[in-house]
Amino acid sequence: MSRSGRPVPRPPRAVQRWFQERESDFPWEQEGLDHVKGLMPNVEPYRAWALFSFVAPSGRVHECDLFIATPGGLYLVELKGHPGRVVNSGATWTFNADRPRTIRNPLSLTDWKSKELKSRLAWAARELGFFSVRMPRIEPAVFLSAPNLASELDEVQRTRVYGRDDRQTGLGRIWHDLLGRPPENEQRRVAADFSKRLPQMLERIGITHSTAHLRFGDEWRMEPGVLEAGPRWEDRLAERHDMVHEEGRVRIYLVNRQATDEARRTVDRAARREYQVLQGINHPGIAQAVQIREHQGGSAILFRHHHRDLRLDSYLDVHGASLTPETRLALVRQLAEAVRYAHNRSLYHRALSARSVYVSARDDGSRPVLRIIDWQTAARDFDTTTPMTIGQSTLDAELVDDAALVYLAPEFDQPYPDPVDMDVFGVGAIAYLILTGRPPAPDRATLIDTLRDAGGLHPYAVADGLGDQLDRLVFEATQGVPANRLESADRFLAELDAAEQDAAVPDDALADGWEGTDPLTATPGQIVDGDADGVWRVDRVLGSGATSRALLVRRDADDEEAAEPGPERVLKVALDEAKAGRLAAEAEALAKVGGGAIVRLLGGPR
Repeated sequence: MSRSGRPVPRPPRAVQRWFQERESDFPWEQEGLDHVKGLMPNVEPYRAWALFSFVAPSGRVHECDLFIATPGGLYLVELKGHPGRVVNSGATWTFNADRPRTIRNPLSLTDWKSKELKSRLAWAARELGFFSVRMPRIEPAVFLSAPNLASELDEVQRTRVYGRDDRQTGLGRIWHDLLGRPPENEQRRVAADFSKRLPQMLERIGITHSTAHLRFGDEWRMEPGVLEAGPRWEDRLAERHDMVHEEGRVRIYLVNRQATDEARRTVDRAARREYQVLQGINHPGIAQAVQIREHQGGSAILFRHHHRDLRLDSYLDVHGASLTPETRLALVRQLAEAVRYAHNRSLYHRALSARSVYVSARDDGSRPVLRIIDWQTAARDFDTTTPMTIGQSTLDAELVDDAALVYLAPEFDQPYPDPVDMDVFGVGAIAYLILTGRPPAPDRATLIDTLRDAGGLHPYAVADGLGDQLDRLVFEATQGVPANRLESADRFLAELDAAEQDAAVPDDALADGWEGTDPLTATPGQIVDGDADGVWRVDRVLGSGATSRALLVRRDADDEEAAEPGPERVLKVALDEAKAGRLAAEAEALAKVGGGAIVRLLGGPR
């Protein structure tokens, strides 16, 4: 105040336009945010919120990278900082740098967040009495922020996907071509008075910059981005870095904030069911549930998982062109063997689909190992080996995502369908995808029409080179009428043996030694072992367990026209080096007690 007592004019207080309480834990993400921040003018109506989360009415915790108000509209921007050349096959993107990184197009999930954020902001406006406020649509966008990005995404996949403004990336520029544009129409325009109210509205819906919801217990930390999401659940990748480094996948079961007590119990039962039915299940083809605990969003289960594992349809998108017929058949066998293992332990999935299957493989797609997930609709009878009581249990269809419907048996939504019949259909429908690279139908209605008109699925109609036996196998497994369908996973595998024998490429021994097929991927008819006395050829794949794969092999007869086939043996092969010790211990025990009523060791390990 001046000596005259009059107030001294002061510059107006600076208006906060960029709201970010903490820097990102990831330097690439912070650099991408800084790129946008450096381009945003310090004038009305520009305001931006970075790295926050909000809880949707569904109970889902949405992570938001950047929400920004511009004259041209409201935008929710998802940042991805993967470097290198990005290409796509369908909705699957692969970033080729030092090591390939594969993701699914994040735009649909960002659009989902945008709609739920708009719904919450509209609710906040009513709560705050802003009745004259008109909520513009929140537009989703993806910002690929790596400085050395080179995009080769096709026209469909680069929709609403942008790169930096200071580089030529093959994409539109995030500011010049999106955030800095004038409004397309008056409905999109963001006025200054609306932008000034946004901080109150966001505070009212309870946005937070805390990362407490990304903790699973004291050791595990989940990634902010959602890996997969369903009607009542979401999956997030998780890591622990204490005594050892481990990776996993946490499934969080979501409870609607307005849910009734009965609805809450239903979701809780689904979580407990998925955990309980998998206890005692130890098979490489079935997801392993490690622990269950309460989480901010609801009950949560930790599963074994690796960040490079791909959903089956994404795996086929990326590596399908390089897969041999033998590898495709091996994937079908792995699927059927896992289902047979489950059925032998009175465990039934009941909603098998492509999104219920993950694949672990090398970077080039070789050595794929298939694993079934999504057991939230499963049932298990711990007291009996027959599925009769299971068939009378309720199946909650609301736990099944729409994308799964083109793989489900036509009786899925009928009262008390037989769980074996449903799983056999699922195996056949997924086999159709593996063998052809295409889903069984574009939508559920088309699938039902196809089954009604043709009786079942015929893969030869869309894929060249499939033998009659393979086509018949898929057709018989996907019969629309359950009574006409293959009766079990055992029967499916028996028919697969015959189809593999029919499709096998002869594998001859060389004159100066033996060169055969890897026994972990061998199919009937192929050579897997040999010595000076001849070669051993696969007669039948007996199956895979927790530690090894067993093959019934037969010595080739010296005389091709001999009436008697060569002798038979069982060859067991460790699934990997970590399991080899178990086979060595088994061999040591059999060397001491084998023979008579106990299997006799004939050789190995080697």
